[in-house]
Amino acid sequence: MVAIGSRAKPILVQQSKSTSKGKDAGDEYGRSPSENVVRRNIRILRMAAVWRPTGRWRSRVYPLYFGSVCASMLHIGALAILRSATIWGNMTEVTFALVSGLTCFNGAVKMIHHYTHSEAYYRLVDELNILIDRQRPHCEGDAELDEALQNAHRKAKRLTWGVLLYMFVLGQMWCIVPLFMQFPPDDPSSPLPLVTITRVHKVHNHTLYSLAYLSECHTVLYWNWSSLGMDVFFGSIMIHVTGQLNILNIRLSRLRGGGPGEDLSQYSSFGKGGEQLKGDIRDSASMYAELCECVKDHQEILRYLDFLENLMNPVPLAQFLLCVGGICLTLYQITFNPDDGGVIECILFLPIPALQIFIYCWAGHGIMEESEYVSFAAYSCRWGGSDRKVTDVLRIVMSRAHRATMLTAGKVHPINRDTFLSLLNASYSFYTLLRQMKNLEEENEASS
Repeated sequence: MVAIGSRAKPILVQQSKSTSKGKDAGDEYGRSPSENVVRRNIRILRMAAVWRPTGRWRSRVYPLYFGSVCASMLHIGALAILRSATIWGNMTEVTFALVSGLTCFNGAVKMIHHYTHSEAYYRLVDELNILIDRQRPHCEGDAELDEALQNAHRKAKRLTWGVLLYMFVLGQMWCIVPLFMQFPPDDPSSPLPLVTITRVHKVHNHTLYSLAYLSECHTVLYWNWSSLGMDVFFGSIMIHVTGQLNILNIRLSRLRGGGPGEDLSQYSSFGKGGEQLKGDIRDSASMYAELCECVKDHQEILRYLDFLENLMNPVPLAQFLLCVGGICLTLYQITFNPDDGGVIECILFLPIPALQIFIYCWAGHGIMEESEYVSFAAYSCRWGGSDRKVTDVLRIVMSRAHRATMLTAGKVHPINRDTFLSLLNASYSFYTLLRQMKNLEEENEASS
């Protein structure tokens, strides 16, 4: 008997041919084992200095490349803290600096997490390709199963290029807006794309301002590739796993044995003699064999989801916490910032943290729905008249599937659409609190 729904150590039984060379998983000439379904995501992460490149000399200089990009994000966080300390008491300016600081710090956290867990990321990609190859033979020559497989590929592709193209356009606008912002001639500082540096003026300190401007534009560009690249990387993986669950559900619902729904006469021992009974046994045995294959594939999907959750759960947790703060502070800036240029920047930025949260919650919700549907798919197959061993396995499968498979962020927040709505509500609640504090401050100044 096959163990059903095991949640044991998350290691697939079948080992990848390229596990020892997992860092080459994104190479178009080193697919594992038939094709690398997240190769476009890996290429983007390589450009962003997140994923280690192939080649000896590139691997040697990679730590320097990674360090330069990560430092460019951390220095924005440090500048935001320094800026907040120098203008403490001006709530509008402080919150504006913190928005950029939290955003860049979030990107640095993702980069550092990948750098310290790089081997686990390589294995994550290898085992995803193995997981897809387990059910790929069933899709060949079957229009419905092949469509489910290709649909997952299309969704992952659209998510990757759609989000990054949107962010590329938005990032360019984010960098251009400060160049056209109006500022008083006696203002000691001029606006920059992310954090305004004290006493760096566009006219009086033109060289220093140009260097600071190019440095922050560099951070904006690499943040788009690294931070959003990590989000769509995990989102693409979850989409592919959802596709595998969908294929499994279709296979389960198609299972059929020799049942009374097809021909009642075949179950009578007086009808066609021993030949019909032999045919019934063969049909039931075939159904049992296919059912066991489905159970094994379900086990591997569950083990892979355990592995995925254990690896990635710190990333969405940090994403959720920092994005809640980012949305709250951005709403505050849109409401109270007297500078029109700053308001435009905040309006452009507002969809970004919400989009980052939505990628995880939308993809995670798909896994939850398809895992819940396993029970219904097993019940929908033609099990009537099958052997008892078939119905026993089906009951176990349905009982296991009643416990929804759900990814979590830091073992705290489930990753689904309900969490997305609750995080948006939390952001708005914090914004309401800040707005009340601002109104109270204005009333106190007016009364004094």
